[in-house]
Amino acid sequence: MSQQILRLARPTKIELIRLRRRLATARRLHRVLRDRLLILTQELVALYREVVESRLRIHEEIIRCEKELVRTSSYVAPWIFEEFSNVRIKSFSVVLGSRIVAGVRLPLLEHEVVEGHYDPSAYPITLKEVSECYEGVLRNIIRLAETEISLLEVGREVQKVKRKVNALENLIIPRLRATIKYLRMKFEEREREDKVRRKRIKQILTRKARI
Repeated sequence: MSQQILRLARPTKIELIRLRRRLATARRLHRVLRDRLLILTQELVALYREVVESRLRIHEEIIRCEKELVRTSSYVAPWIFEEFSNVRIKSFSVVLGSRIVAGVRLPLLEHEVVEGHYDPSAYPITLKEVSECYEGVLRNIIRLAETEISLLEVGREVQKVKRKVNALENLIIPRLRATIKYLRMKFEEREREDKVRRKRIKQILTRKARI
């Protein structure tokens, strides 16, 4: 399939020049896309490792926070928990931005925490420690969400670039080469036929001149 020649309106030398230019452009594009594919693949591997490490870290942090929560619950009344939860954080928001990595637009999530106004001495210090522990888990979950979305976006781009590289490598460039080779052979054959024809005409004219 890749060795098929391209359809040409007229097999002329002008068309041969155009095909050579297209082949040079295709080769340059192939090199650029291949380099970009390498960068994207490295980014994909890095993001995958970060996702795996983040999931493990979040799992460990949740276990630690649960232990702290159980320990604190043993001597702190439930209504104090509820009251502290209402005054500890005034607002929590996530701001969505973007960043460009290897030509791919990836999400950038930034969280904003506004602490409430309360008297820390009115509550056991362990409540704040538990709260900060879960806040850390939440921050890491937001970071994990950003990384997983980035992983999906980079993965999609890798597939697109890989298809283009394969198309250039296995279809477009081989067909351009085959067409150029076909035209060269055709022109060489025409030149040989022209030489034979000129030689034949010269022989005929020479014979007539002798008569």
